[in-house]
Amino acid sequence: MLLYHGTNIQFDVPKIIVPNRALDFGIGYYTTSDRKQAENWAKIVVKRRNNGTPILNIYEFETLNLKLLNSKEFEKPTKEWLDFICEHRLENYKGEKFDLIIGPIANDDTIQVIHNYMNAKNKDLYAPVALSEIQADRLTDQYVFKNDLALSFLHLQEIKEL
Repeated sequence: MLLYHGTNIQFDVPKIIVPNRALDFGIGYYTTSDRKQAENWAKIVVKRRNNGTPILNIYEFETLNLKLLNSKEFEKPTKEWLDFICEHRLENYKGEKFDLIIGPIANDDTIQVIHNYMNAKNKDLYAPVALSEIQADRLTDQYVFKNDLALSFLHLQEIKEL
């Protein structure tokens, strides 16, 4: 399968860079199978940083390699997904360490719902409301490679300037 990483940096060899903000699944190398999502993200990164050119790094990832990795997959938004994202965004995740995490992106369309959930006094009560507000069919995916072992399974196919 092809995975895309949109940024303002060419990555001949993917590497994990510590971000300047908390992300959905913590520190890792973020990719998506949705090319349009990655292209949009590359443009956002250039605009936010006021630096560089939008770049699309395209990788091949053999899904058979999932068997060799300790991975976590969220097929759709659930309460577990909400809690997992909140713990990472609040930087207090203490759970199991994974090589690869796959799941929906808490994107700009969902971020307010995520913030409301993080601030809810009773998360169990608010979770069904939050999940009903998230339009799961409009969310794209993210594949987050958490360490060098996982990154070793990404093979560069092409780097495109957008």
